[in-house]
Amino acid sequence: MLVKPTRIVEHVTDINLTELWESGVRGFIFDLDNTIMAPHTGILEDNVSDWLKQIEAQGFKSIVVSNNPLRFYTEEAEKLLNIPVIGNAGKPRRKYLYRALEILNLKPEQIVVVGDRPLTDIWGGQRLGAKTILVDPLTKHQEHVFVKFLRKLERCFVHQS
Repeated sequence: MLVKPTRIVEHVTDINLTELWESGVRGFIFDLDNTIMAPHTGILEDNVSDWLKQIEAQGFKSIVVSNNPLRFYTEEAEKLLNIPVIGNAGKPRRKYLYRALEILNLKPEQIVVVGDRPLTDIWGGQRLGAKTILVDPLTKHQEHVFVKFLRKLERCFVHQS
């Protein structure tokens, strides 16, 4: 099995919004931890906050679908982000990704799934039939050596064109 993201960028703020809009994308499904927020911090970096406001101003809809099982944490993230957050999603399973489509009232071809994990976020997005963008994890330089090893192993499944 190979996972082939539509795009690979270093940071969510590197995503070309004009290009996505012109390709028919009208909504984002974001991963939470290490994609738009450092894990378990409840803190949103200013550049990410500004970028999320920009995507809303440009007419995109957005939602977060996270595998994080901590309900209090995902509820706090929802308040902070001011967008819906679905937690404990079990990606790459599609159940909650389909639920996100219903909430956004969009079709898979109108969505881009953005995340830092190839075998959960990107594979789940591909299984949904959406475009996908793989980003580098926000805390990649601070992660435990074992987590860095697992990420490197996961990247072996990523096909880059």
